[in-house]
Amino acid sequence: MNTELVNPFYKATREVFQLMLDLEIHRGVEQILNEGSSNKKAYVSIGIIGDLEGSILYCFPESMTLEMVRIMSGMEMETLDDFVASALSEIVNIISGNAVTDFSESHYACDILPPVIQVSEQPPEWNVISGRVLVLPIQTVIGPMRVEVDLRKKGA
Repeated sequence: MNTELVNPFYKATREVFQLMLDLEIHRGVEQILNEGSSNKKAYVSIGIIGDLEGSILYCFPESMTLEMVRIMSGMEMETLDDFVASALSEIVNIISGNAVTDFSESHYACDILPPVIQVSEQPPEWNVISGRVLVLPIQTVIGPMRVEVDLRKKGA
């Protein structure tokens, strides 16, 4: 997988976090794994279809997720309930949509599938289609998150 496929997700995350949450993010060192792994509490996956295919897994610690929703809604939340899941899914949907739009500038026609959220102690199992997952760690003042990118060019 081309590591340049990660840049649109970093750019989109930076823009959405700045616009919606007034948070600056800092890019960590990219890592390549043979399979997705994380010990976070909220996982949101988005499928990508079109010229690029695969999936993106966003991994958030529970405390960061609750703080993001507090910033967005002004309401204190204590658990990862349906309201929090919906808000988190919307943020991930916007980030992913922006990243796919960025891909169109590189002549990749892609679309996103609806987000799927899982709250768990263990990361969800997912089928790695590219042969490896590129992990993009992101730091914010409210906590760390990860974006795990598993994309390949269609037919590759």
